Amino acid sequence: MQYRQPPEELAKLVNVTPDPIILFGPHEHWLAVADRASYPSIDLLRQPELKLAGARINPKTFTPHAISGFTNLRLRHLITGEEKTITGFPENASLRSLQWSPDGSHLGCCVLAEDGLQLYLIDFATLLARPITGTNINNSLGGSPYSFYGPDRILVKLRLADQGPAPEAPFPGPIVQDTTAGEGATRTYTNLLQSRHDEDLFRYYASGQLHCYTISSGTMVPFAEPGIIADLDDAPNGEYFLLTYVEEPFSYQVPYQRFPDRVILVDKKGQLIRTLAERPVLDNLPAAIGSVMTQARRYQWRSDHPAQLYWTEAQDGGDPRNEAEYRDQLFYLEPPFDGEAQPSLKLPLRYGAVYWCRGDLALSIDWRWKDRRQVFRRWFPDEPQREPEVIFDLNWDDKYNDPGSFLTTILPNDHTVLLTRENGKKLVLSGNGHGEAGQRPFLSLYDLESGEIERVWESQPPYFERALGFRERHPDWFILGRESKQERTNFHLRNLISGEEIAITDFPHPYPQLRDSQFEIVKYEREDGVKLSGELHLPEGFKPGKDQPLPVLMWAYPKEYKDAEAAGQTLVSPYQFTHISPMGPLPWITRNFAVFDDFAMPIIGEGDEEPNETFVEQVQANARAAVKELVERGVADPKRIYVGGHSYGAFMTAHLLAHTDLFAGGIARSGAYNRTLTPFGFQTEERTFWEAPEIYTDLSPFVHAPKIEDPLLLIHGGDDSNSGTYPLQSKRFFAALNSLGKPARLVILPHEDHGYSAKESILHMLWEMDEWMH
Repeated sequence: MQYRQPPEELAKLVNVTPDPIILFGPHEHWLAVADRASYPSIDLLRQPELKLAGARINPKTFTPHAISGFTNLRLRHLITGEEKTITGFPENASLRSLQWSPDGSHLGCCVLAEDGLQLYLIDFATLLARPITGTNINNSLGGSPYSFYGPDRILVKLRLADQGPAPEAPFPGPIVQDTTAGEGATRTYTNLLQSRHDEDLFRYYASGQLHCYTISSGTMVPFAEPGIIADLDDAPNGEYFLLTYVEEPFSYQVPYQRFPDRVILVDKKGQLIRTLAERPVLDNLPAAIGSVMTQARRYQWRSDHPAQLYWTEAQDGGDPRNEAEYRDQLFYLEPPFDGEAQPSLKLPLRYGAVYWCRGDLALSIDWRWKDRRQVFRRWFPDEPQREPEVIFDLNWDDKYNDPGSFLTTILPNDHTVLLTRENGKKLVLSGNGHGEAGQRPFLSLYDLESGEIERVWESQPPYFERALGFRERHPDWFILGRESKQERTNFHLRNLISGEEIAITDFPHPYPQLRDSQFEIVKYEREDGVKLSGELHLPEGFKPGKDQPLPVLMWAYPKEYKDAEAAGQTLVSPYQFTHISPMGPLPWITRNFAVFDDFAMPIIGEGDEEPNETFVEQVQANARAAVKELVERGVADPKRIYVGGHSYGAFMTAHLLAHTDLFAGGIARSGAYNRTLTPFGFQTEERTFWEAPEIYTDLSPFVHAPKIEDPLLLIHGGDDSNSGTYPLQSKRFFAALNSLGKPARLVILPHEDHGYSAKESILHMLWEMDEWMH
């Protein structure tokens, strides 16, 4: 069939102009602004594509497939609002990868041409953009293809100079694979290599050569050796670089991020100093969450030191199920990098991150999945034998007692360190402020000596305000996002000391026709006493209990918890603005529906119990409690309640239609319905199919298809690359429902991935959903 158009009130929401891109830089008063297009045409998704080693590559441009850019780049003055135009770009240029130089003297920006990506350099003094490469950038594996290193150097990844034409497909023959020794659990990845020709194509399109461009002289010279470059990181003093290369043999079982790799250290001219690691393919990690390689990993420079290189090594064989006093240990090397690695911090749990600050202050995070434990420790890089101090020992599911995250600032050399106040005696925390009354974000100061926490700013009703980070090199000013039920999010600069504010944006209401729609956080309980909540959205003027009950669209996504108390916490603000995404359920407010969005769907497994042991029973109990609440409030017509979800929410929807009679129908988008097709785990399930066959079987809606009596709409992206949700899942489920005579409809959206991006696809999706519920 042809793409269809939904009713006008739904189509309007797709055509809303998105917010512009805003990029702060080193300047006190100037920031970069660029416009984003609305949803792209399906033509973008129809462009040539190669699916290789987990990557989706446009072979014409050596870029990721179907990435939309931005337009109309300009500078804006914070105080006056004056805008300055940047000249020199081609007409109607599609821009991407915008960066400030560390000193603010230049901006970098890439332009996408028909035959490739080209890097432009913008002089802040003249506002003139000029190309410094041809259309020969290699950005096949994504990320930014260039970076500033100091005020005068740029490293950019180009295609190989002597590359020649792409490999031609040979006459097809047998494709043969052999098993390897040892056990390992690998998730069901998509778009993997399948033949020698695929290997040749991946090598051709992924290989590149770094070049160093010097701004002051305009020279461009090769840097380091060519290859498939996966990562690049400079030392704070600019004298050394850390490079990671993807190596052969390539694997047909995992994406390129898990291929063998080689980590090397080079000097500022790109000359090899030392090979640090040669690591094998990661295709046999233990199935447990928190499993890691046994080789050195997570290489990083110490941000507050000129050139101290750190990494992490597992002390438990890489398997969190093994008994071990310490799970991970940090090691380091210093110039000239020819000695033995020096031992540093030991961690009882799995390494998560390090925040650097100074010789007597760094913070580490280590964690454990089975009880959701997360520990913040202060340690002393210049005294590696000194015992670390525990700052916070948390359950990350317990949002009410979350002290927040430590904020960082960017140094002039573009490296990040902890943000401190009062001469380094206090650290700054930014938190979501979850509580029984709703979310109230905050900023606090943490006293390193006493451990006391002082709250210095908090969101104030009737607004929902969030501190989004402090200005680079302007540590008294933080970026504030402010919204209310009636006002969309706008951004301000606020001085933490004086309280002075500067407005950055003044965006109008994006859907004024819904300005008076109603929003409420609804709280209720499950049959077993677990507290639940959801976001209830009602059309303008509707009065529950007085007006006729409405049709309802309920939308959710299951989440696993280890304790019931955390599962019942309220995680939204009663003052937040109703942001409406066409991919969510809220558009149906315009169609005189009540929408119960993000209604609580906790799956609780306390102690040693696995949440999935009672998944089916718990999703039923959650749904019964929600429907009961909506009906008793006079909101819902019990004969016109629909349930839906995306991905794991689609999986939930199929179960609810198979195991309850609460709903008039369901909408399941991009889900997985046969768990035997994901035999090495799914979501947070660590057991394999062969370890828990009854769980995989019982949790497969495909098995329960004979029980489904209410209409089920299945929608799936035709090129879904998400692990476990192949389009085959929806096709086979529909085939089962069809053969059983059950009411169902299958919609495959051509060229779409796990989330849908083309305007035609989204409009058609809205039409299908609207028709299904009317």
